[in-house]
Amino acid sequence: VRTGKRGMLCWARACRLPHGALGPFAPSFSRVPVALSSSSGQREVKPRPLPLSYRLLDGDTTLPAIVFLHGLFGSKTNFNSIAKALAQQTSRRVLTVDARNHGDSPHSPDASYEAMCQDLQSLLPQLGLGPCAIIGHSMGGKTAMLLALQRSQSPL
Repeated sequence: VRTGKRGMLCWARACRLPHGALGPFAPSFSRVPVALSSSSGQREVKPRPLPLSYRLLDGDTTLPAIVFLHGLFGSKTNFNSIAKALAQQTSRRVLTVDARNHGDSPHSPDASYEAMCQDLQSLLPQLGLGPCAIIGHSMGGKTAMLLALQRSQSPL
């Protein structure tokens, strides 16, 4: 094993995998359209929202709520401890949500981020959670980012 900067560079080059070396299990990075342009002539089709399973901890309705979105293979129970602590320490309402196809929420063949985002856009107003802070882990973080991009002109 060589030491020093030069040795480390040689080691890094030797470990670089060629494109596609991981086969069908390689991560795929596709573009997620936020909205179709009206000039394309295609009609935008929004996913149908599902009634998500959630747990809402009570708090001051004048303060923005805190919403937790779990990662892949997770559920709303992943955030039980921190949700309880935040609700007690901040007096805010804290919402934990099971994403579609996870936990106690319904299952659907459409598991896209657009569909998960649409589910939240339907749920949050139903619960009276206008402006809120959204915290997401992994898949939940991607859902939160897409929601922020789609709602950038109007507060949630």
